[in-house]
Amino acid sequence: MNTTINNPVIPCVMSLPGGRLQQGNLIVIHGQPTYNSNRFGINLLHQGNMQCVFHFDARFDQGQTVRNTNFPSSSWGPEERSTLPFAKNRHFFMEIRCLPDRFSITVDGNHHCEYIHRVSYSEANTLQITGDVQVSMIEFRSANTFPTFPSSNRLNVAYPPLPFASLINGPLSVGNEIQVHGQVKPHPNRFHINLQQGCQSYPHPTMVFHFNPRYEGGQRTIVMNSFIGSWGSEQRVAVPRNLLPGNNFVLAIRRQPSYFEVSVNGSVIATYNHRIAADMVDSVSIDGDVIIHKVVAY
Repeated sequence: MNTTINNPVIPCVMSLPGGRLQQGNLIVIHGQPTYNSNRFGINLLHQGNMQCVFHFDARFDQGQTVRNTNFPSSSWGPEERSTLPFAKNRHFFMEIRCLPDRFSITVDGNHHCEYIHRVSYSEANTLQITGDVQVSMIEFRSANTFPTFPSSNRLNVAYPPLPFASLINGPLSVGNEIQVHGQVKPHPNRFHINLQQGCQSYPHPTMVFHFNPRYEGGQRTIVMNSFIGSWGSEQRVAVPRNLLPGNNFVLAIRRQPSYFEVSVNGSVIATYNHRIAADMVDSVSIDGDVIIHKVVAY
């Protein structure tokens, strides 16, 4: 299912790769509400009657998102609502993950809501996006590509598909480091490298260290944070030259006694104080607008 659509014209209607939605499929939408946005909708439809297996409506006029279903009849069921996570004229990336019993939705890496399937997800074969939003990219992925696991005593993986998650096989002790060899894509929005407890993406794992270069909207900022039940305060540094779009890099995250030290091509670019015991780190996950050549745990 791994397919990318760039700069679709809104409103858009497109068939899902593979012909229908399947368990483990992940849809990632990179976009920006217009400066005067009132509402925009993201729908998973049954093409036969263009009714919604899953309807997601962002309503700036109400400050909420609304989810619903009107398939197989044309009648809407009870609405489910949450506080709006979007801002007008601000870039976002939204992930819709198809789990066995529900959809899981995250916005900018933060869990937003869940929606229990009211009909079989396999009835959805079409994606529709409408309303006051500009979309730069739509990614269709298969989450079945992860987690993966090291085949030797210590993580050493070449050219893994993304999204990638793996146990590092052994503790990340003081002096140990994770090295990521790769290349930033030519037109990136963002990518992330997480040192975390457990390989899963759902439920949200404890992230001891979240490293997130962001480029969308002209940004060149690295956001660092931890997820310990919820996100903490962000720490930011500028994106260095070696992490600019199109550049190759060797990024190392080394554990020091009280902080992580991040270097790119041998130069230290940031430090990040431990907010929770670093002994909890047993896995690394990577995703986003980056090509990975190698991931090694030393």
